Amino acid sequence: MEALNDDILIRILGYLDLKSQQTMISVHPRFYHLMYFVWCSQYKTVNLSLFEANFSIKHFNYFFQCIRDTVKVIRLRLMSWEQFEVLTSKVYPKVHDFRFATIPSNLLTDADIPKIIKSFPNMTTFSPQGNFSGVHFTDIPQLERLTLTYCRMFLVGNLINVMTTHQLKEIKLCMSDQRFYQSIFLKLPLECVKHLESIKIDLDELLWFQEHLKDIKNLKELTICGPRQKRTLDVLFCKLGCFTEKRHFKILETCNSTNTLDTVISANVPVDALKIVTDNYLLEDMRLFANQSYDNIKQLYFKSCCIQDKRSLNSLMLNMVNVDFVSFEQCLFTFDNYKFMVSQIIQKRNKPLQVNLHQNSFEETRLPWVWSTDGESDLFEIVGGNNYEYTYEPIYMTFNK
Repeated sequence: MEALNDDILIRILGYLDLKSQQTMISVHPRFYHLMYFVWCSQYKTVNLSLFEANFSIKHFNYFFQCIRDTVKVIRLRLMSWEQFEVLTSKVYPKVHDFRFATIPSNLLTDADIPKIIKSFPNMTTFSPQGNFSGVHFTDIPQLERLTLTYCRMFLVGNLINVMTTHQLKEIKLCMSDQRFYQSIFLKLPLECVKHLESIKIDLDELLWFQEHLKDIKNLKELTICGPRQKRTLDVLFCKLGCFTEKRHFKILETCNSTNTLDTVISANVPVDALKIVTDNYLLEDMRLFANQSYDNIKQLYFKSCCIQDKRSLNSLMLNMVNVDFVSFEQCLFTFDNYKFMVSQIIQKRNKPLQVNLHQNSFEETRLPWVWSTDGESDLFEIVGGNNYEYTYEPIYMTFNK
């Protein structure tokens, strides 16, 4: 070992997983010393389940002692009281993002927030878990992005104070389990919400934001979480009214909803990418739509949907003349041996259409869905093997300026 210089040993130690690295620091004092450089280099971002990491308190203390001046993001799961005490005995000047979950979930209370503020003086993103009412959250000096989903007993009055004090850019609520502590009559004042760029709430909490949602000029992202309802998008469009009419959707995604395509077409809202996940009645009555129905949609993504009727799929392929991309991923078709009639598909088109087909199946046999093409054209192309990203939230929206 003496023949190996420090740089080589640091590189070797860097290939080990965290559990093995913990073992090595107990093997020889040289490894203990060199692990400081390994961890400082590897752990600018810490994202750990502390149960899986299986730290001893001694090693846990040394790990955070090593990285405290260099780490920028800390995300910890299943943190114990003893680990919290060790963690907050140090100061992390570069950490801007701190998120944690404890075991048990009600381990921490309002009295522990000042310790966190002292240890993370430059924290801008905060996602805590515990029995927090929000009483000390206004004391976090640089807070911009806050998640309250896992805060039991958070009080509405403190929510208003926090949002007003910090002019938050992002808020994540979805606190339906703590509804006892909330007010169903709450309407957040404009001063609370006007700086928001991202909002994640459930349908009940939408009432708190609804009055001033149209006045949030910098809003880039809106997510509706919570229990899934079949016609959530219908309800949302009815509630938001002129807000949706004035917005250009970059992405609009629904999951476990129905009637999404019909709702978007009927609302006549511009959508760059419409993503529909798990709709078992996806193309019902598609034959009723004409080609102008898709004028405001550029791309269509169907994930884990059931395609019930061959005639409806034909109608979709022939009428979406302004759509330039459509994707079917892990969809279930009730019919097999489908033929894409290229000459008919391109008849009214003036720009190319790409069709992505990925891991689709035939309902009767559960075998891969069989398809073919009849004809060729530069205006039509089948692409395969692409599996795109989805949030799987009931409703997810991003907006163009």
